[in-house]
Formats: sequence, structure tokens, C-alpha cells
Amino acid sequence: MMRVHPLAMTEALLSSESPSIRLHGARLYQCIVVIGWTERLAAERLGVHRTALRRAIAGTSSLDPDLSRWLLALEAAHVAHPAPRRHKSIAGLLAEQT
Repeated sequence: MMRVHPLAMTEALLSSESPSIRLHGARLYQCIVVIGWTERLAAERLGVHRTALRRAIAGTSSLDPDLSRWLLALEAAHVAHPAPRRHKSIAGLLAEQT
């Protein structure tokens, strides 16, 4: 199975063709990892209960569309503009997924 670069996936998800995207499962977890948040910090920053975030990561629920779009945009910014000292680690993470 061919994998798509996360930034390309994010651009597709943020397009006007899919205005009600709701992140869940592995894609939600990937966003959190790329941004560099712990589960606790992600829940705090998203303003959701940790249990609700865990359920979304498990795939039994999903984030609201406004939070999903914001999280995807934040992930895209982190991928496009990594911190100078993290550049290699993010590149390595993305290379492992392709």
C-alpha cells in the first residue's frame, strides 16, 4: 500500500471539498505526535477531557470539525517549519511513514 505524505493528506483534508472533517484514530494520533504534545497536553490545548481524546484516538469517537481543522493546520505548520534542532527528527519520523 502506498503511503501519502502527511502534508499532502492535510492539504486534501483542509480543502473546501471536505468542510466537516472529524479526526480520529491513527491520523489524530499522528497529528499529536508531529506537534510534539503528550496526550495530557493535547487534551488541555484542545479543551477536551482526556477520556474524550482517548476515545477519539481509539477510533470510537472523533474530534469536532473545528478542532480537527485547527489541529491539521497546526500539524502542517510544524511539518513545514520545524524547529532548527528538531528538523532531523521530524524528517526521520516522516521518512519512516513512507
